[in-house]
Amino acid sequence: MYRGEYVGERSWTTRGAMDIGDKAVIQAIADRNKRAARIFVTGEIHESYIGEEATRLLISINDTLYEGKAQGEPLFVETKADTIRMTRFDPRAVWSCFNPDILVDLIKAEAARLSVPVDPWTMDNFDFYQEMIHVLREKNTDAVPIAWKDGELDDYHNAVYLSSLLLFDKPGYLATPVSEYFASPSVAAWMDRVDYRPLTAEEYGEWLILKEEYGRIKGLTNHEMHFVVDLYDRRSLYEE
Repeated sequence: MYRGEYVGERSWTTRGAMDIGDKAVIQAIADRNKRAARIFVTGEIHESYIGEEATRLLISINDTLYEGKAQGEPLFVETKADTIRMTRFDPRAVWSCFNPDILVDLIKAEAARLSVPVDPWTMDNFDFYQEMIHVLREKNTDAVPIAWKDGELDDYHNAVYLSSLLLFDKPGYLATPVSEYFASPSVAAWMDRVDYRPLTAEEYGEWLILKEEYGRIKGLTNHEMHFVVDLYDRRSLYEE
């Protein structure tokens, strides 16, 4: 399924250290309910995407997951964003827990939901969202989403978030994890209709300088953030 090795020391979606009992639970869910199993692609899924039955299955399994144990954090939790999130998730470990054919179908479904042509048979990354950004970057070379500061607010925020990933490989704009951000139905709808524009020559030159100066810093720096935000100022784009 993978052409290369996992890129980076830690995927964007990795959380916590997985327990020895998690593997059996993951395998059982993948075999029993394919809609519930959609969570295993990214570690977080919106409840509206999998439906009430699959949502209840994930939450109710916590009641028996750690039966007889004095301690044990639930594997699945509901969030204020109406998602189900895995408290422990490592895609490299999770994806090896069940039939590869099931994983292929799950990745195809997630790619279709976000309108990005991720091919599970040619993936370079063990993290779906890192692979998704890789695919978008290849499809729209040196390009960013089209939006404006003085336009639709959600479009602007979505464009800034996605551009931070496309240009700098740095998630976390507005302190929102990628798994929560891309799980949103409104973001998926935006991904389906967004258009892209290439960087201007001036923007491209400044981008290269920023990557050279701040590329080794894991978090998004103020300089990088200001650059991304300025991409969506109509005045800066058309200034002489």
